[in-house]
Amino acid sequence: MAVFLPAFLIGAPIGYFTFSKVFNGVDYEAAKLCQGPPPQNLKDRSTSELLREYYPPRSGWAATAGTLVSMGVLGKLTFQPDTRHRLFFAKAPANADIRIVTLKLAMELIARCGVVFYGGAAGGAISGRLAVAGKKPIMQQQQ
Repeated sequence: MAVFLPAFLIGAPIGYFTFSKVFNGVDYEAAKLCQGPPPQNLKDRSTSELLREYYPPRSGWAATAGTLVSMGVLGKLTFQPDTRHRLFFAKAPANADIRIVTLKLAMELIARCGVVFYGGAAGGAISGRLAVAGKKPIMQQQQ
C-alpha cells in the first residue's frame, strides 16, 4: 500500500493527460486525412479548437471499441507467454547484479506497457474518426 498509493496518485493524472494528448493528436491527424486539412484562415487555431469547431465529432462508441480492441491485441502481442515469464517469474542469472537486472526489467516493462497504453489511444482515435469519415466538416455544412 505504501508504494501503490503514491504511484497511483502521481501516475493516474500523468497517464490520463498523456493518453488524452496522444488520442487528440492522432485524432487530429486522422481527421486531416479523412476530411481534408482545414482552410488557410483556420491554420492559426489550436488542434483542440479545430477538432471541436471544424471537424465533425468522432464516434464515442467506435473510439471506445477501438481502444479496447487495440489494447487487447497489443497486450497479447507485446506480452507473449515467454515474455511474461521472463519479466515476472524468471530468476536472475547467476553472478548478476540484482539492481541492474531489476532496472532493466522495469524499463522493459514500462516500455511494453507504454506500447499497449498509447497504442490503444491511437487505435481508439483512428477507429472513432473512421466511423465518421464520410461526414463533411462542420463549417462546410453550415454554408
